[in-house]
Amino acid sequence: MTRLPRLALLVVFCVVAGFFTGRALWKPHQPALPPATRPKAVLTRVPDFALQDLASGQPHAIRDWSADALIINFWATWCAPCRKEMPLLEQVHQQRHGSGLAVIGIAVDRLDAVRTFIGEAGVTYPILVGEADAMAVAESLVPEFIGLPLTVVAAPGGEILLRHVGELHAEDLDLMVQVLDELIAGGLSPAEARERLKRT
Repeated sequence: MTRLPRLALLVVFCVVAGFFTGRALWKPHQPALPPATRPKAVLTRVPDFALQDLASGQPHAIRDWSADALIINFWATWCAPCRKEMPLLEQVHQQRHGSGLAVIGIAVDRLDAVRTFIGEAGVTYPILVGEADAMAVAESLVPEFIGLPLTVVAAPGGEILLRHVGELHAEDLDLMVQVLDELIAGGLSPAEARERLKRT
């Protein structure tokens, strides 16, 4: 075989070998997959947070009510179901304030809008206010938070007994108060109270 055909054969061999080697090693470009999102842990206790108190204008920590059973209601001035349930919450506050059960409103709203609304509505239970901060608290309590109103019921010490998404009705609050009264009196454990509150 002459030198020229040998050289041609060598070139062809190198091209073919390179083609198959490249094909074996080459992987098509794939966009990077986002990191696997881990589901948020569901809190079992009310987290420690502070928001502006409407009455004092100062930050107020939720732990200041840690000795009480709590009905924490997240709301906004633009939320019709929130406004509708507020007289029921005010009634519970008037009847049970100082007895180991506290109603706390958390407005996911602007301070000036909340101040105007509360002045007209005559609500007297404590109101904490925040926009992004209050929303962050709501989202930490309900990982799949979808909207307002949101009510969280907690035992003294902060153990969460119930997360209720949507408007509260009189029968819902009646059951909450009844169960919390029994819990405060020592007639129910937190686990038993949680089971009873599943009806809401």
